[in-house]
Amino acid sequence: MKSIFIVLFLLSAFESVAQNWQELPDFPGVARDDGTAFVIEDTAYFGTGLTPWWAPTSDFYGFDLTNETWFSIASLPSGEERQYAASFTSSNMAFIVGGHDGNNFLNDVWQFDPATNIWTERSPIPAEGRSGAACWVFNDTAYIIGGKTELNQAIDEVWAYSIQSDTWIQKNNLPFGGRWRSSATTLNDFGYLLFGKDENENFRNELFEYDPTQDSWTQISTFPSLGRSHAALFTFNAKIYAAFGLDSLSNSHNDLWQYDLANTTWQSLPGLPSVGRRGGMIVTTDNGMYYATGIDESDQRLTEVWKYHPSLFTQDLTIEGQDKKLVKVVDLLGRETPIKANEVLIYVYSDGTTEKVFHLD
Repeated sequence: MKSIFIVLFLLSAFESVAQNWQELPDFPGVARDDGTAFVIEDTAYFGTGLTPWWAPTSDFYGFDLTNETWFSIASLPSGEERQYAASFTSSNMAFIVGGHDGNNFLNDVWQFDPATNIWTERSPIPAEGRSGAACWVFNDTAYIIGGKTELNQAIDEVWAYSIQSDTWIQKNNLPFGGRWRSSATTLNDFGYLLFGKDENENFRNELFEYDPTQDSWTQISTFPSLGRSHAALFTFNAKIYAAFGLDSLSNSHNDLWQYDLANTTWQSLPGLPSVGRRGGMIVTTDNGMYYATGIDESDQRLTEVWKYHPSLFTQDLTIEGQDKKLVKVVDLLGRETPIKANEVLIYVYSDGTTEKVFHLD
């Protein structure tokens, strides 16, 4: 079969923006905010959170990242409903820590094994229960950062959990004060913390870098707008991205910002093509960021799920004569695919450039 290869050089600005954001099948549970999420291999898991009738939940659902379909998994045991839990993964196991059950601040730890579909309780934080803590993992150690306790005030505590030994040790306190509902991510063996509310209920906009080898914090930047809480922070292609959240003027945002560590600069990017929101569940994979549920600017809880893939249309198109190799082919939704006739595809090359192409039979 002979085909004609056509390179489509003209991409409209609207088309590029729309294709960076993709709406996926809705979350199958009740609408909610302030849940938690994690990824194990090719599956993302989303669960807990607060319903529209202010009830904390314990249910979880798996999302097949390949087929983009939902399925049910085991809920937390009865009586373990919560919102504002932290979560992390290690060695194909997931862990959730703390949260608030509607009456109490929690310090418990639960481990989920997807192979058995069973939740197992592990050693609790040897301190007060807390909700809205940030979290990241380095090697065998998870860090639980800040949060809010029964005094209803943001705290500056940092606790490190050894996953293998199931033990806790307290680290240096946050040198900049308490943080609740801040946003955390990691890049190149460093942790990054942005936003959150402090012990005086002020919305913060500083970006801090954490060195786990020194147990030390450094402010490296300030977000170029108002402070926020309930936002999203993630990394992709060695860049840090901040999105959504609630600011001090009670605005919920649908924007997206990129921070370049090398140049120490912020750049505003095309935001979500929908209403502003906060308090959603977020996971990041090699294929992009997934953001599920949350509460919108009208205080309506959501079941929406969105995927953002930042690199698909951010590079220049192919220039003929360059020495480079085809790395992969993806469709207009960013999914890897074999080369097909009579369909527009994106060729991704080894130098980071892309081509939009069409094969005619």
